[in-house]
Amino acid sequence: MADRTRAGDAITLTGLTVYGYHGVFDFERREGQNFIVDVTLHTDTRAAAASDALIDTADYGTLAEDIAAIIAGEPLNLIETLAERIAEHCLTVAARATVTVHKPAAPVPVAFDDVSVTITRPAPEAPAGSLPAPEAGDTRAESTGLQAVLGIGANLGQPLEALRATVTALDTHPDISVEACSTAFATKPVGGIDQPDFTNAVAIVTTELSPLQLLGVCQGIELAHGRTRETRWGPRTLDIDLIRCTRTGSLDDAAAEITCETGQLVLPHPRAAERAFVLAPWAQLRPTATVTTASGTAPITTALTRADDGGGLRDTGEAIGL
Repeated sequence: MADRTRAGDAITLTGLTVYGYHGVFDFERREGQNFIVDVTLHTDTRAAAASDALIDTADYGTLAEDIAAIIAGEPLNLIETLAERIAEHCLTVAARATVTVHKPAAPVPVAFDDVSVTITRPAPEAPAGSLPAPEAGDTRAESTGLQAVLGIGANLGQPLEALRATVTALDTHPDISVEACSTAFATKPVGGIDQPDFTNAVAIVTTELSPLQLLGVCQGIELAHGRTRETRWGPRTLDIDLIRCTRTGSLDDAAAEITCETGQLVLPHPRAAERAFVLAPWAQLRPTATVTTASGTAPITTALTRADDGGGLRDTGEAIGL
């Protein structure tokens, strides 16, 4: 997705009708009713038009399924809250979202056609102070000249091919350049769930996108590979994590990390410094890097020796790109 904050284009999904159990009255939560949702994603479609590739746009089929799950999910008192939840999800793939929630069967004691709430929300930016302010005249928020460490993993289908396809997709994006890729590492899964071993790697990229925009691109690539988010630490067709972002030239310095904490993204990645499957491929590329651990800043090689999951780690020697 090219520079979504310059969005003059729109993708519209209207009339999504799902049965839900939202309302302040007991009978509404017991019996339920239909809710109808309209969504407009304010985005920039030029990259998608040029590439004709799904990864460069919002997958509205998957988005519709996600919104339907929100409507059919946790009962809420107000459609204002439901609209906010839907908008938060839409902002993972768009710079701005307009959401209307209709409640045509609302318990209103006079004749009416519809009750609805419409909200428009911009994508959240990194917290104040975590990035320098854009220069005067720059309409792109928080997005100029970054380097990032990306962790890539998969354990379903053909994991190695998924990792290679990810690198290709990233490098063909107009605002992303892949600088380096580790070899593929075979790793044991964490979290205690019975599943196949993972294939993991790290890629280092430079980008003109903000961290949140980069996350949106990564999530689009995940969706193109059939990624769903049902079980934490569960099996994955593809998983792409933002591990670290810095201004260009400072990638090895933990003190230069951009910090971000929103509903969509936490930077630096809160568990990366504890995971051998991240640290080993990262150290292969940047052996002098430092990382932020629970006890303070440490060389990446030191953090790797302390990682609990290092016993099941094996470098396959397989290249994933470049």
